[in-house]
Amino acid sequence: MSAVHRHAREYYDSPDANRKNEKHHQALKMHPKVSVIMATYNHGPYVAEAIHSVLSQDFTDFEFIIADDGSTDDTREVVASIEDARISFYPNVVNRGACIVTNELIGHCTGEYIALLNSDDRWLPGKLRRQVRLLDERAEVGAVFGRARFIDRDGVPIPASNLHFGTVFDQENRTRGEWLRRFFYLGNCLCHPTIMVRRSVYAHLGKFNNRYRQLPDLDMWIRLVKHYDLHVMDSCEIDFRIMPGENASSQTRANAVRTMNEHYLIAEHFFEEVSADLLREGFHDQLWVKHVPSDVHLEIEKALLYRNEAPALRHAYALVGMSRLNALLSDETAASTLLNEYRIGDGVFQDWSSKIDTLRPVWPDDEPPPQPLSLKPVEEVLLAPPPDPDLVSMTPTIALATEIIRRMRGKYLGS
Repeated sequence: MSAVHRHAREYYDSPDANRKNEKHHQALKMHPKVSVIMATYNHGPYVAEAIHSVLSQDFTDFEFIIADDGSTDDTREVVASIEDARISFYPNVVNRGACIVTNELIGHCTGEYIALLNSDDRWLPGKLRRQVRLLDERAEVGAVFGRARFIDRDGVPIPASNLHFGTVFDQENRTRGEWLRRFFYLGNCLCHPTIMVRRSVYAHLGKFNNRYRQLPDLDMWIRLVKHYDLHVMDSCEIDFRIMPGENASSQTRANAVRTMNEHYLIAEHFFEEVSADLLREGFHDQLWVKHVPSDVHLEIEKALLYRNEAPALRHAYALVGMSRLNALLSDETAASTLLNEYRIGDGVFQDWSSKIDTLRPVWPDDEPPPQPLSLKPVEEVLLAPPPDPDLVSMTPTIALATEIIRRMRGKYLGS
């Protein structure tokens, strides 16, 4: 171990390390235009390259705040060996989670804009300059992203055509409502380490949710686009490193299961703070009452959107939609609107809930599973005659069970 590395290790293990770095950072604060943040973790072979891709940018009015998340390799030593007056380093020795460290880094920022880079990726030349210019010229844009090139662990380019997600970041720009629709049905498509965002956006929205490991960025983009425009530049801004089994987004079974659960949790709050105008902008063709004349109609329309086809998320969305409709049918005003204008009462709800098989039990081998969810066209439902409210109430469970037992006795006992 070099003398620099030995000194770094001794310093990092001291209880005053972060306090000393905080004082150093306070002394350097001069309200730069941009705050660049980087959370590091076990990226010793790559972190120097990532840091130098920032320091070599031709836009130089930035502070560079780095925090380690308890690395067990030589990441902290490598970071400490790079000297630049713009760098402030917080060498945490305990692993707490990427979102916690990122949130702390955001709290240290003093710049007007914040840019984030992963410690195993590298920015391309001119990235900061291009994005600063766009945010300076477009006051309505809350955050700007870019496209990505892909490299392997050795820095060798990977053609996008070799990756099933190779074009996912090549997005056309959309209205806020259209972005919501894209996120709702297809999930994330923005490259987080290309972001530059106004610091005021985080002050308004809050920070990242550390309970999410796979989708904290998607959760943030949904919250962001409800209030601000997003813009994706048509230029590549990053070399995004692909390391199968090591990236947080790697396709492992645990990550796949966690991703679906996080989609469910995000879906529960997806339409919060979405106005009628924003809903019409993104989902007009899928609304039952398209002019959304009241707050009650707005909540009904949001609930019914969970019933639309989203192949990968059907099971998660079906549960959320059923829960929303159940709550609306428990409200007298909403229940009346559902029955009179949407032809949806308790009987329709019972029919739908029999076809949402997310929580179905394990079936015996000789019994077929329930049929896939098949719903009537909107037009057929709306043109149907109003149901008799007396026929959509639930039959008391005990009375129903008693009748079944009586008939079964007559069938098998001849009584």
